[in-house]
Amino acid sequence: MATAFEILDRPRNASFRLADIRNFRLREIGQLPVGKILENPHISLYSLDFENKRAVFVETPADVNLSQAPFYFITQFERAKRVLTIPFETMIQVAKSVTIDDNRLIFIYSVGRCGSTLASQIFAQIPGVINISEPYVLSQLVIARNTNAAHEDELVALLEAAICLLCRTAADTAWVVKGQSFVIELGDWLHKIYPHTKNLFLYRHAETWLRSGLRAYSRGPEGTDEEYRAREKQRRETLGSLVPAIAQYDTKLPLSHADMLALMWLTAMERYVQYCNMGIEMLAIRYASWLSAPRETAEAMLDYCQCRPTNMTAINETLNRDSQADTHLSREAIGQHERVITELELEEFNRHLQNHAFIHDPDFEVPNTLKI
Repeated sequence: MATAFEILDRPRNASFRLADIRNFRLREIGQLPVGKILENPHISLYSLDFENKRAVFVETPADVNLSQAPFYFITQFERAKRVLTIPFETMIQVAKSVTIDDNRLIFIYSVGRCGSTLASQIFAQIPGVINISEPYVLSQLVIARNTNAAHEDELVALLEAAICLLCRTAADTAWVVKGQSFVIELGDWLHKIYPHTKNLFLYRHAETWLRSGLRAYSRGPEGTDEEYRAREKQRRETLGSLVPAIAQYDTKLPLSHADMLALMWLTAMERYVQYCNMGIEMLAIRYASWLSAPRETAEAMLDYCQCRPTNMTAINETLNRDSQADTHLSREAIGQHERVITELELEEFNRHLQNHAFIHDPDFEVPNTLKI
């Protein structure tokens, strides 16, 4: 049986939330058959509650199309009208009733801030495509893997169940799953489960990425030394669970925001190269390609994934608008925050580049990069 909850309040006010059942104030209203979750197309997997070993679902109104959402978990939070939970064991069993043809499954990996949301929005315009952009359950599984929250076999089973439940709506053309940048940590497991997928990796020049990252995620000065240290500690704890290089960094040494961004960029780039060396087929797309030849880049990406539509009108319209419009990461929202990158921050970033085993150039080109 599934447990249903009425949403009394959403006490969290932050515009960028982590998907967690504690984001809601709830009142239990009863039980219902687990099968109802699969039958209702408006119920979607929201998060994993590892503390209580249960999967958390939300039901959204019929007029909400999550396939068009740039940030899946934020739309789920904002539009949820009730919450349902089932034990992990039940989740895994229920997911076995869902069949996925991984020849029609597409994963989008990225360093973030590089056109990945645009890519997913392009797919969302194609008839028969189910687009799932940033389901937070995948980031939670990265955290669980990095912090040894459960045995590997259990985590792999939860990962497969999560993909099945996210993709349980039939897709005539393809399912497209775009995780947050950290989800590249799961690329080896996902390939083991689904060996026939099409895989994309989006990235950009390190210095322009740093500027974009600082503008998007750093809101002005840190304040006093004490406030700076508190912010650094908070970031280090949060990002350390998602990025192994941050968790493994010498705790006796300071780690600025630019330092952490450098380690994030390098980790994603390194993972991609490792997967290529493992024989996992992936197509890499540089952010510069979207700027210099957006239509040609979109067409090449869709051709690689074997889902280019005959009519490209909606896709061409998507290329002409902000893919993150009306979110906290829109061009308009970010443009309201002045953030000048300092020479010290550039020096910090470049120091990590020079210390890396093989990535030393901010314009490093990964294997299988699309040429336009």
